[in-house]
Formats: sequence, C-alpha cells, structure tokens
Amino acid sequence: MTWADFANKKVGLLGAGIENIALIPHLLKAGARVTVCNQVETAATDQLKDQGVELAVGEDYLNNLGQFDYVFRIAGMPTAAVDEALKGLDKKPAVTSPTDLFLALRPCHLIGVTGTKGKGTTSTFIGCILEAAGKKVFVVGNIGRAMFEIYNELTPESYVVVELSSFQLEDVTNSPEIAVVLPVTEDHLQPVSTVNPNFHPTVLHYQAAKANITAFQNPTDLLVYAADSKTAAEIARDSSARQISVGTKLADLIVSPTGEIRADEKVLLNLKQMGLSGDHIFLNATIAVAVAREIGCDSAEIEQGLRNFQPLPHRMETFATRDGVTFVDDSYATNPTATMAALTAFTQPIILILGGASIGADFKELAEAVTNSSVKTIVLIGQEAARLRENLQAAGFGGNVTDATLIDDAVEKAIQASSSGDVVLLSPACKSFDMFKNASDRGEQFKRAVSKHD
Repeated sequence: MTWADFANKKVGLLGAGIENIALIPHLLKAGARVTVCNQVETAATDQLKDQGVELAVGEDYLNNLGQFDYVFRIAGMPTAAVDEALKGLDKKPAVTSPTDLFLALRPCHLIGVTGTKGKGTTSTFIGCILEAAGKKVFVVGNIGRAMFEIYNELTPESYVVVELSSFQLEDVTNSPEIAVVLPVTEDHLQPVSTVNPNFHPTVLHYQAAKANITAFQNPTDLLVYAADSKTAAEIARDSSARQISVGTKLADLIVSPTGEIRADEKVLLNLKQMGLSGDHIFLNATIAVAVAREIGCDSAEIEQGLRNFQPLPHRMETFATRDGVTFVDDSYATNPTATMAALTAFTQPIILILGGASIGADFKELAEAVTNSSVKTIVLIGQEAARLRENLQAAGFGGNVTDATLIDDAVEKAIQASSSGDVVLLSPACKSFDMFKNASDRGEQFKRAVSKHD
C-alpha cells in the first residue's frame, strides 16, 4: 500500500478518535475524499467541517459503508461491528486501520511494544535511552501523540517507539522491525464501557491479537520477549524473527530480584543502584536495555537513559509525602497481575486501596500475594469489594480490611490507618468505570483527595 492508492478514492474513517483525526491531513494530501463516520457530534467533528471533510453522524453512522473504497477502524471499535455493517453489501471496501497503515508506510525505524501491562513504561525507558544516545526519537501511543501526528517529522534516521494495544494489533497485516512482547495475561474480555465497547470474545482471541506484533516480521527483524511469561514465550516460538529473551532465570538477559542485569554471566549494571525498584520495573527496564544494546547504544548511554527515566502518571507514581507517609498512584494497575507486581516494590508497611469495576478476574493469586506482602491494611472500593474480601479471607490475610464508598472516604481511612514510614498505595487490580471516567480520572481524584489533607 502507498499513498498513491488513495488518490481520488472515497475513504471512510470509522470513529472520530485521535488516530483517525491525525490521519486526515495525509489522506487529503494524497487526494482522497474523506468522510468521518461517528455516532455523535463532538468538538473534533465540528472542526472538520471547514477542512473539506464530510460527516456521517448519528445512530446509523455505519450504514452505507459500501460507498467507500477504504474504511479505517479505530481501536475502540469492535471488528465485529464493522463486519456486521459490511454484511450483504455488493461492493465491500477494503478495511484497514491507522495502525496498520503506519506500520506499512513508516519512513523510519519502528519499535513496537505490547503486553498486558507495562507498555507505556517500557516504551518510555526505550525512548529515554535512545534520547541519551543522541537519537531522534518519538514515543507515541496512549502516552504521547498519535502516530500520524508526527509523520511529517520523521526521517530514515528517526526512531519511533509505539505502545500497541491488542485492539490496535488484532487486524494488522504488518509488524515493526523491532517487536517487544511483555508478559501477557488476561484482559479486555468484556466491554469496559459504552465509550470503549471493544473486547475480545476469548482469551485465545486476545493472545492472537498480541501475537500479530511479530506475525509479519522477517528473519532480519528482532523480537525481544519476557521469557518468564508462558504466553509471551509461546508467541516467540511461533515467530520467524531473531530473538532476545529477558527473564529472571533462563534467558539471554537475566535480571535478579535485586535489580542486577547479567548477560553471558557478566554483570551489565544494577537497576536498584539507579533508584529503580519493583519486579515489573526491573523487567521493563531490562527489556529496554536489550533493545538499546541491539541498536548499538553503549553502556554510558544506557545508564544515562535509565537515570533520566521518570515514572508516568498513574503508574507507580510517588506524588506526595505527608507526615512521613508516602502516597503512590498506581491507578493503571487494572488487573491482579499489575497489583501483584506493584507490591514487590515496597518493603515498608502498605495501606492498599483495592477494588473497582468487575472484569471477572480470579483474585485468588492476588489475595495470596497480598497476604505474603507488607500490606497491613486494605481499603476496598467498587463493585468487586465483596469478592476481594472473600478471597482475602480465604488466603488468611491477617491485616485490617475496611470498605469505602467514595475515593475521599478511602483516602481518609487509609490516612487514619497509616503511620510515619508507611506507604498508601492506590493499586486497584480492577477497571475504573464503576466509579470513574477512566483510570486516569481515578488517579487524579485520588491525588485531589490526598491534597485535601495538606
């Protein structure tokens, strides 16, 4: 596919998300006739009317897709909804996505990062190291700008690091030259909200979407994967790319619980000495080191990049200290695995704010991890509070467990239970849509509630 393929073609953009909006100028420049199809009018669609873009807005916005030569699906739109809209059409458009088009037409080096959790953090680590090495680097995706927003700034020497969700990957036909697969667990198996109704019907469907990051790589491309993750290792076994494994035992790069990275029995560096902590942070950083070494970054550049790293908002973000108590926002821990990883970052007593919207997760392993951690008090919130309490009781958790209906109440109870030297950690292990707009909103409300105690 080339830009010339869109000349004088009718293109429908299904959804007015930032990925499609960023694509519009490039399609218009290529000579396409663009229509944005969206269920409701938004500020974004209003601004398009003066740009030569047609609008199809309303409940029937997916009708008449047969008029288009190409349609672009945004990640939040279920592929099944598009398939249903195309049923019975005599003339069907080619269905693609902004992600797949960028993968196909990228004029630069591309590093794609996927996994259930840690995509943004790993992408940021890679970006920090490449920047320290003097590379022109762009980190895009949920933590930055849309891919096509930076397209005109790219050169063959540029590096783009993009975090790729399962919804972005599920229908791609291209892969990045360097693919990263972090641990893959269960996620997105039911709709999280009416705003983002997409979900995977089965675990295998979710895993297959993740596997697409390497499915179209060739033998000269590179796959870096988390060797301790069964699913990531299975994805690697089916890949034709060159491979570097990262793990805690049998791997090309081994990272210890103390943050020491080894390769071929040689110590490369110690992450804890750089102020980093937590098993998941160690893994994310070590994978970034593997990528950087492959690109040609030297030890000094890698160390400087790691030292330049700053935690992303709502991802193990230490944002306040009050009377000797440290407050950490890990609102993006939306499944049990992420919360279990967060607990490994602390040796001091933890007051844990836990719970949220139901995703049908199994909390048994989480409850056991909490019981064996330094958590002394748990404040439960949200729809899953009762089920979490049952699992904690079954695991023999000996600390105090209390309930809160609002985040302000949860913070109040957490502060009352804390002493100097403790950590108040919001790491919910659940989605946010029962009480909040999204995980970012949950984190921001947590911070505001804490600030009221200044």
